[in-house]
Amino acid sequence: MSAVSFSSWNGKIVDNRTGKAAKAVDAGVPKMLGDKSFTALMGWNGMVIADAGANVPSLALAYLKEARKLSCGECSVCSIGIDKLTALLEGLIAGKGKKQDIAEIERIVKGVMELSKCNFGRASAVTPVFDAIRYYKDDFLTLIGGKKGATRPYKAAVTAPCLEACPAKLDIPGYIELIRNNKFGESLNLIRKRCILPGVIGRSCTHPCEEACVRNGIDKTLAIRLLKRSAADNDLAQGASALKKPTAERPEKVAIVGAGPAGLAAAYHLRRMGYQVTIFEAFPKGGGMAAVGIPDYRLPKGILEHEIKLIRELGADIQYNKRITKLDMDDLTTQGFKAIFLSVGAHEGTKIGCKGEDAGYEGFVDGAVFLRDLALGKTVEPKGKVVIVGGGNVAMDCARSCLRLGFKEVEILYRRTRKEMPARPEEIEEALEEGVKVRYLVAPVSVLVDGNKVKGAECIRMKLGAPDSSGRRRPIPVKGSEFKVKADMIIPATGQKPDLRFVKDLVPVTGWGTIEVNPETLRTNLENVFAGGDCVSGPATLIEALDAGNKVARSIDAYLQGRTFEPEVSFKGIDVKAQRAIGFVDACAQEKVNLLDPKARVKGFAEVEAPYSDAAAMKEANRCLRCYRLVVWG
Repeated sequence: MSAVSFSSWNGKIVDNRTGKAAKAVDAGVPKMLGDKSFTALMGWNGMVIADAGANVPSLALAYLKEARKLSCGECSVCSIGIDKLTALLEGLIAGKGKKQDIAEIERIVKGVMELSKCNFGRASAVTPVFDAIRYYKDDFLTLIGGKKGATRPYKAAVTAPCLEACPAKLDIPGYIELIRNNKFGESLNLIRKRCILPGVIGRSCTHPCEEACVRNGIDKTLAIRLLKRSAADNDLAQGASALKKPTAERPEKVAIVGAGPAGLAAAYHLRRMGYQVTIFEAFPKGGGMAAVGIPDYRLPKGILEHEIKLIRELGADIQYNKRITKLDMDDLTTQGFKAIFLSVGAHEGTKIGCKGEDAGYEGFVDGAVFLRDLALGKTVEPKGKVVIVGGGNVAMDCARSCLRLGFKEVEILYRRTRKEMPARPEEIEEALEEGVKVRYLVAPVSVLVDGNKVKGAECIRMKLGAPDSSGRRRPIPVKGSEFKVKADMIIPATGQKPDLRFVKDLVPVTGWGTIEVNPETLRTNLENVFAGGDCVSGPATLIEALDAGNKVARSIDAYLQGRTFEPEVSFKGIDVKAQRAIGFVDACAQEKVNLLDPKARVKGFAEVEAPYSDAAAMKEANRCLRCYRLVVWG
């Protein structure tokens, strides 16, 4: 759809009702609902009328009813205003309206836009209704004088800049508002609808939501990750609430291979639906990379173990030390499993292209293996100097763990500059504070050994060229710049990949070494086999893996119940951060969080980041601007 009858999106008026040549509309606007067709759409930033015969008053009424669900009532301007607007529109559509009602609607709309305290009230709640009255006034006037208007059903969806940036689409403004009102338990329940590991994610998430926060352009982003943690920590302090049991049990059995975030999320949602769930886990503990890839100083294992315990108490059967070496469909079918979800993660290290890396030298250990051994209790003997190769979070975790283990010198070699480092900025800062050294624009080319023991690496200096497919500038070796670095241990930490030997010849594998699935349903070429998480996406974040589990649970449910899977509404292709002018917003400093002193940190694996107190969390939550974006269409 390249042209519409009318659009007022973002204040840009495109009116094709005059009979003149059609004007094009930003393709992102009519396509914001993906492939879903519509005759008319009303959203946070205006309205789009695809069919000239659309019932605009009915659409405006439907929008107001949905907006009322989001109005918190704290300032009363928004909620009372919407109630009055709804009553006036209902009267008009019922044939009981008066001409002055139109003027009254305009007056109330302007009042709500000017006087509401939050972004939702000032802009999203009534902006498109104002456009409807302004540009379709005749449609409202025809309802006056006893003529009844038609109503029709409409669909609705809600997002927000932070919500849209979150891979799991958590209702961030919703759970923050509950914290602001000292309703930590209700906040946790809302979080758990899409994030069943709130204590884990509240500590280890890469928080893309914070990058999208509207406050970024005003003062400093809202501490969204820490507020999620606050809800989880408050629950633990109160004695830890149990998860709600399914209302009814179903006979169908589902097998899950892998108890990482994707597998655990799928198990939770499937159990809530009543399905019988068994998880086969290769390691002696659950959590995937959260368990064997993130050190205790970032994520105390007691937090993860508690949240897994809740899922087990819900009825999920997790069988540890149960590695599936070959996916035997006949055996699984005989055991009664009607659907299988593959969520094995990506635990195998990738090569760095260094001569001697496959020789099995003592002191050359892959980063994922190093962290796994540490998590599973294997003794790691500290040596003189350790060199870590890489610039991501795994490299930082390896380096910071080595400091805590007692290595005398810890140095990271990275082939680009700090600007291109993929690790979280706070992880880099904390590593530097603790004494980790970083050498930039350097890459190892061969391992130096004494007999069978590592004694160092020959390296080459790099320079940056044009950006590659990742968007970062490509590192290029500088000829003749080779030099040697002494090291008693080398830990390459440049990435991981999934080990898919257990499904060899059963499901197709992509050129990236991941399982190929239908991107909508996450179903493989086998009718009842689904896959998700790192074994499909490649190494990603915990929250992305968790969302794959959320999605596959709905997909498996649709499959087992014989329904067509309905993907959620996606707002890709349109800037949900864009908003008409909302007036002045006061700057407000972010609540500070205390960190363990760097000298104390390296003495052990105690958690570095302190939690917010309940009072501090409520104060931080009060900074939220409630930037909901509502869309109603039909």
